[in-house]
Amino acid sequence: MRKKILILSVTLLFIIFSLSGCSGQSGQNSNTQEYVQESTDNVLKMAILINPPKLDPVFTTDTASSRIVNQIFENLVEYDEDGNLQPLLAESWEISEDKTEYIFHLKKGVTFHKTTEGRPTANGGREVKADDWVWTFNYVLSPEINSPRAYLLDMIKGYQDYQEGKSDKIAGITKLDDYTLKIELEYPFAPFLNILAFDAFSVLPKEDVEKYGTEEFNFHPVGTGPFKFEKWVQDDRIVLSKNEDYWKTDDAGNKLPYLDGIEFRVIPDPSMQWQEFKMGNFDQIENVSDAYYAEAKKLPGFIEGPTLGTYYYCFNLSKEPFKGNKALRQAFNYAIDRQGLIDMILNGRAVPATGLLPPGIMGYDKDIEPTYNYDIEKAKALLKKAGYPEGIDVEFVYYNTEEQEKIAQALQAQLKPVGINLTLRSMDPGAMLAAADKMELPFFGLGWVADYPDPDTFLYPLLHSSNIGPGGNYSAFKNDEFDDLIEKARIETNPEKRAELYKRAEAIAREEAPMLFIYHYTSHILTQPYVKNAALPFLGEYSMKYTEIKLER
Repeated sequence: MRKKILILSVTLLFIIFSLSGCSGQSGQNSNTQEYVQESTDNVLKMAILINPPKLDPVFTTDTASSRIVNQIFENLVEYDEDGNLQPLLAESWEISEDKTEYIFHLKKGVTFHKTTEGRPTANGGREVKADDWVWTFNYVLSPEINSPRAYLLDMIKGYQDYQEGKSDKIAGITKLDDYTLKIELEYPFAPFLNILAFDAFSVLPKEDVEKYGTEEFNFHPVGTGPFKFEKWVQDDRIVLSKNEDYWKTDDAGNKLPYLDGIEFRVIPDPSMQWQEFKMGNFDQIENVSDAYYAEAKKLPGFIEGPTLGTYYYCFNLSKEPFKGNKALRQAFNYAIDRQGLIDMILNGRAVPATGLLPPGIMGYDKDIEPTYNYDIEKAKALLKKAGYPEGIDVEFVYYNTEEQEKIAQALQAQLKPVGINLTLRSMDPGAMLAAADKMELPFFGLGWVADYPDPDTFLYPLLHSSNIGPGGNYSAFKNDEFDDLIEKARIETNPEKRAELYKRAEAIAREEAPMLFIYHYTSHILTQPYVKNAALPFLGEYSMKYTEIKLER
């Protein structure tokens, strides 16, 4: 059916070359036999806010990239919509009594993509076997590859020797036979299986990675997932097509996926997304702006719920004025009216945060002191104690999106009566993250959503001193007692003892205030009524998989 086309006249703000380290040509399809989409009737069209920085799961660190990667690649395990761990490419596993040895039995008949971008892949569509998993883990954890998520598996036997060049492979990852994989750990690690569901640990075809090289594989991704990569027009669209050889079937034995493809269109303006959706030009949009929230809630395709994530402003403790000044950081936290901000800017679509851990995760306790209730007088007293009785001028940097600007302006107004004068500066996401990696920004906004449902995914990468810089600890927070508690919690297998350790660590984080804690996220999806089987995953909209989505127009 022909649709009325709304001509878009927007300036595209999100450039990723600073992250990808490639020339302007790298992101374009250069194949001579270009993929041609035969019909669009069964292709889902979704509007997304930003051009994803990465499509190589080895280097994915953001939700915009994960949304696409989740369709192309697969892991040993995955989460269902309620957050329960399920088999994926491993059909079963056994764990030793001392919790240091895992035996995975691999699913037979799983193949890598046979074609992509309109031409054969280097692997030829061969079956995935244990050798592929051994190669993948050695590749991802290689110090030469330098994956930003390699550290998540530092408990695997031989990891440290491999990182230091003392060994040419990881001792703890071995093939027992073509369909059996063994992973040995140096010590018990409670969330190990959860980490295996992380994007970075998807199986990769050696032939295609070596054909393109580490940098260019990002623009020619090949996996085992229900959809194949076909086209990436930078700052415009990403096109995926159905994997005709996908291994999964529905309960009636019908081959999946149902869709013939997915087209992700980059529309940075949420208002434009909404207008296009109302005209019927999109089947799904990523974001409903607050101006249209009340109307969207009444639509049959709108689903909303809490998600494991936290929005915060990051104090860089390696730079003035926040270095060595806890009173100043606490003054910021007492000076803001979180609920007022949420009601005014977000239509009540969030939960006030007075710490890093979100509700619903182990270790969360809303009563951990300090609770940072809105208290202007206390904020003023702390500002004076911090050495700024006459007030202070601070620059704040934020992502250049409409919502982020509104939040920054609202907090700027809230902080002013206390004597904190914010100067606002926006940056595109790629440039801001690159500057954060180099620890160049004193005060800037970030958000973090759980990679797996465990407090380790928040407290370890964001605040443990071993991850200062690109590892995720952009606050440069270093506290020996906190580090010790996190290290003990990571190897404790008793859930009650783990929870207590994380509560104590969270209490230190709240007291030291390396961040301005603002709110915990909710998430939503909005689809047209004819989009069937859509559900909101517990990790949030970005982790939605389209394997069983149907279009019944």
